Amino acid sequence: MPSDETTDLTNKTTSKTNTNPTINPNKSTSTTTDRPQKKLEKKVVKSSPKPPPPPSRSSPSMPQLFDWRGGPSSGGWVSSPPPLQINVDLLAHRAKQDLRRNKISEAEEGYRKCISISPSDGRGYLGLSKVLQRKGKMLEARGVLSDGLKIGGDDNIYLLHSLGSWEEKVGHLAEAEKLYLKGTKVAPSDAASWVSLAQLRTRKLGASISVGRICYASCEVEMQAAGRNSTYLYTAWGGMEWREKGDKEVARRCFKKALEFDVKCSAAWLQLGCLESELGNYEAARDCFEECLGNEPKNSRVLQAYALLEARRGSSKRKAVDLFERALKANKRDAGALQAYALYVADLGDVEGARKLMRKGTEVSSRHAPVWQAWGVLETRYGSPGKAREVFQNGIWACAQSGGGQSGGRQCARLWQAWGVLEEQEGNVEDARKKYSRALDADRRNVAAVTAWALMEERIGEGKNARMIFERGLRCFSSPPSEAKMGLWKGFEQMEIKAGNIMAAEAVAERAARDKLVKIYNSNPPSKSEGERATSKRRKSKEEREMMRWEKKREATWGEGEVWIGDDGEYEGRMPTKVSQKEKKEEEEKEEGEE
Repeated sequence: MPSDETTDLTNKTTSKTNTNPTINPNKSTSTTTDRPQKKLEKKVVKSSPKPPPPPSRSSPSMPQLFDWRGGPSSGGWVSSPPPLQINVDLLAHRAKQDLRRNKISEAEEGYRKCISISPSDGRGYLGLSKVLQRKGKMLEARGVLSDGLKIGGDDNIYLLHSLGSWEEKVGHLAEAEKLYLKGTKVAPSDAASWVSLAQLRTRKLGASISVGRICYASCEVEMQAAGRNSTYLYTAWGGMEWREKGDKEVARRCFKKALEFDVKCSAAWLQLGCLESELGNYEAARDCFEECLGNEPKNSRVLQAYALLEARRGSSKRKAVDLFERALKANKRDAGALQAYALYVADLGDVEGARKLMRKGTEVSSRHAPVWQAWGVLETRYGSPGKAREVFQNGIWACAQSGGGQSGGRQCARLWQAWGVLEEQEGNVEDARKKYSRALDADRRNVAAVTAWALMEERIGEGKNARMIFERGLRCFSSPPSEAKMGLWKGFEQMEIKAGNIMAAEAVAERAARDKLVKIYNSNPPSKSEGERATSKRRKSKEEREMMRWEKKREATWGEGEVWIGDDGEYEGRMPTKVSQKEKKEEEEKEEGEE
């Protein structure tokens, strides 16, 4: 018989080991079974605490931005959950708004947060590159875009297009073309890549209008296949037909087609209004501008074009000035509006006011080359040559591109050309030659620099140098000729006519006509006549030997064939007679069937 002490010890052990007793609802549980469970609940609380709640900014129901930060690894904090997509969307939107309001530091901070939260999202890289370009850090901007393509994948069409625009901006035209082509392959229905490719080839690479039309037509086909439409495509297409080809009817059709897809497209209304203004249809142009301003009252470009329309008509100078003021009030950093306003004020006789507007334009956009050129020309006409030289030099320093070499790149070509005209007017021929040479070094396809330099040489009696300059400029363009190349041909012919060289002028006109025929010959090659076909067959059967070539030596399985080593070190073999006769017979039967 066990003793009482042994029985008590067994009961205590049983009560401690029974961690999950059966609970009777009519009886209360003992305290010995509750205490171990309470201690276990405290341990669970310490091992898995809840993450801190997000700070409420407005209302608990609205999505908030979370600042997810993980706690110490040994202090019981668990890993924080991944951020919601709404957080990245809100950050990108706020950064975009800050950039529009010119809050550069806030925008940069927001885009960097986007990258840290979601490294695979391309919006952060795209926005940060724009911020860095606004701050003048071009190389850092390129690095950000490259990092975005490496991390998020090289199929991001927005990053590809932005990197292509960066390469084009700094003067790396070949790299820009490659990126635009890659964009058209990644997203065939993306209008921005096709339009940028067409404009790069026609405006900067010297290609003809037909090359641009191929790009636009390809984009149209791809977009129709994808069931999409783009007003940007047709406005850009119409602009090329109008400004580079001079076909105003085709341009008008393109603009109206863009308006069929979007009746509120401000770019189409603006282009159509400018076209009607150039044709002298002032009432139609005014209707276009009024229609566009009804949709976008603060569009500075439309207000600027409307002001130029009123200035061209000359009916109300006060109205033109008011429109210019409205444009500058809508966008204080619009260098184009400041330049147009300054030129109009100079025509009214207020040269000092024009200088102030030009200076302001260079301050708000220091890399806007047309403003520097207009200011330099203004000083050339109304000021002193020394001041004009100073303006041109400062403009070249401000607009120089990183890949433009010693002459600053394509943007500086117009400044060098205007500076050369100034030196020519002052009688400094050698200095003018240097400036024209620098302009062609910056952009070898600059038609204005080629023409101005050649005409200067012809005026001082150096006709041989003038012809050499024209010939060198023509070799920079491909065939079939673009509108820029045709302009050079016409300038060359006019120079010979003024010099009295009628035979030389006729020879230049004949060469230009042959250059035009290259396109016709390539698209429609002449067909062979029956006699030429028979002659070619006889020549092929008597004189030619059919050969086969391969890179590595193989075993002799040719039978009758002969094998020898050619001059370039590769193995050559003459086909056996039976094989060659059989192939000739098949080719003759095929040609007879085609006839």
